[in-house]
Amino acid sequence: MKIFAISLLVILLCGSVALAQNPILTKRIKAETITGISKSLKENYIFLDTARRMGDFINLQFKKGAYDTIHTQNAFAYKLTTDLQSVYHDGHLSISYDPLAAKIDENPDTVAQKARRLQFRKQVNFGMEKAEIMPGNIGYLKVKGFFQLDQETKATITAALRFVSNSNTLIIDLRDNMGGDPAAVSFFCGFFFNEKIHLNDLYCRKDGSYTEFWTTPDTSLVALKTTPIYILTNKQTFSAGEEFAYNLQAQHRALIVGERTGGGAHPMAPEPVGNSFIAYIPNSRAINPITKTNWEGVGVKPDKEVIADKTLETVLDLIKQN
Repeated sequence: MKIFAISLLVILLCGSVALAQNPILTKRIKAETITGISKSLKENYIFLDTARRMGDFINLQFKKGAYDTIHTQNAFAYKLTTDLQSVYHDGHLSISYDPLAAKIDENPDTVAQKARRLQFRKQVNFGMEKAEIMPGNIGYLKVKGFFQLDQETKATITAALRFVSNSNTLIIDLRDNMGGDPAAVSFFCGFFFNEKIHLNDLYCRKDGSYTEFWTTPDTSLVALKTTPIYILTNKQTFSAGEEFAYNLQAQHRALIVGERTGGGAHPMAPEPVGNSFIAYIPNSRAINPITKTNWEGVGVKPDKEVIADKTLETVLDLIKQN
């Protein structure tokens, strides 16, 4: 889902950068921002009843004076996020103050912004952080994110997989993978199956639509279709990183080793809510065609659970035993 990838990039690219000195945070600005957040939640959040409860809670907090002693935009955004999360903990939901991100979200497809996003993706090698052949002809890939699926992303994923395609066994390290584009997940998974496989659906409440994600079997790296796969996870594995692990686990195509993942199955999009505040609002939920559910709030449970810094060592021992 494109908005999912854009959201990840906006957060990574922009952080909390301000273009100029922040204006005074008045009570009127606070009220307008809360109104904008409440409205956007009701329009976009995946669970309407939860959206209403969230909006009601921050409005009540405002009326009670809970925000009166807050004098900076970043502190206000942080407090709003924690208050919303106290109603329902959704790891994709947050509020930020970011004039630069607000401008990007208003004009996401300008030539300059496209060039800036492409340059960032190149700097992080489109999420393919490391490819290695370990002793014993064990392939190792460190994947830090899944970026918008264009020709550059496809070429980089394919090149990384080609490098390890002659391995006897493949380790895919998703520790600290914070997510990205589910279309890139499907593309990546396509190298590991002989046929077209239905991996995941995304349901969007706002328009009632379903977006299906299927593998497109690759015909160039055929050895990977039968290569044993081990996936490493930790508590920071999140969102599309979790989907990758969940997909292959549900299809009995990989063994998951490590820690239970972060538990975020609701793709989000940035929604400007006024006064340079951005609400990152989950607008969809994943539905696995096999389990009929997802990993929201519970994470992906490893097949073999070990602490993060012992994960690679454990997998190498398992491979040796097998």
